Amino acid sequence: MQNGVSIVICCHNSAKRLPDTLKYLACQNVDSSLPWEVVVVDNASNDGTSNIAQRCWPEKINVRLLVVHEPKAGLSQARMRGLRSARYDIVSYIDDDNWVSSDWLDTLVEVFSEDDKIGVVGGPSEAVFETSPPPWFAEIQGYYAVGPQHEQSGDVTNAVGTILWGAGMSIRRAALNSLFDHGFEFLSTGRKGTQLLSGEDIEIGFALRAMGWQFKYDERLRIRHFMPAGRLTWSYARRLMRGMGMTSVYLTMYDGALRLPPFDKQPAYKRCWLFQFLKSVKNLTCHFLAHPICCITQTIGSKNALDFQRYLGILLQLLMVQSSYKSMIYNIESAPWNAPHRCGDVQTHT
Repeated sequence: MQNGVSIVICCHNSAKRLPDTLKYLACQNVDSSLPWEVVVVDNASNDGTSNIAQRCWPEKINVRLLVVHEPKAGLSQARMRGLRSARYDIVSYIDDDNWVSSDWLDTLVEVFSEDDKIGVVGGPSEAVFETSPPPWFAEIQGYYAVGPQHEQSGDVTNAVGTILWGAGMSIRRAALNSLFDHGFEFLSTGRKGTQLLSGEDIEIGFALRAMGWQFKYDERLRIRHFMPAGRLTWSYARRLMRGMGMTSVYLTMYDGALRLPPFDKQPAYKRCWLFQFLKSVKNLTCHFLAHPICCITQTIGSKNALDFQRYLGILLQLLMVQSSYKSMIYNIESAPWNAPHRCGDVQTHT
């Protein structure tokens, strides 16, 4: 493993979005002594994404652009393919619609150099709209990976919630290698084709935190996140919120299995499938009874309509994983990477 940065861009039918993303990467003002590369993962695309990537990368830049193919659809699969293909000790996941600033690489290396126990680094995201955003967008922009993730720069290892999202997330290769060497497997597939699922980035975050790696948030690592008109429709927002609800089932498993606050105080029965199922039925029913018109008509701009989709997603996913829920919890609890002393152990394996 060599010192440097591997920027991994996971793509599914990204021919229209990728040129701008590569254009901003090609404008990096970086010291020539810093090795870096761009790895484009073509994840089951059928729009010529691979050819576009190769044509758009300027030949005058002495930086390798590697295009690799991952035929199995799913963002978690694509991230793994990119990791296996990367050659450097920092792996940075940039989405195909993320535009980075010209000093982004330099800042990233600076943050990682502060402490070798820093495993994951991220920053805020600013939306760039193809068309004027609808009034309801600002209220749910976090679900689009837009906005600040934390109040200020610094150590966010023990922050409550998702810690850092996948858009613009950079991870020390040693941390990822140790995680997978210790048997980590994804529960969720991440975004898959047109299915608006997510969570594979948050799974990695939970697992790395359990191993003892530190998380840093730096406001200088700002990315611009392009929002095409198609993502600003009400139907897209509803599908997104249902997908977020489905994903949250897996994240609740991690919260309970890893005994993270405030879940460390919960009795065991609250972590079982039946309790979570009954809770989701209650939440969905109460929400429907309180806001029947919005839930039925899916009133445009209504937060209640979006919350209904999220509650519905939770219930549907719980039904889908009923038979495997208990074993999933057990697999997280008993995983070799799930140990409070793991960070020091991890360092010796890298």
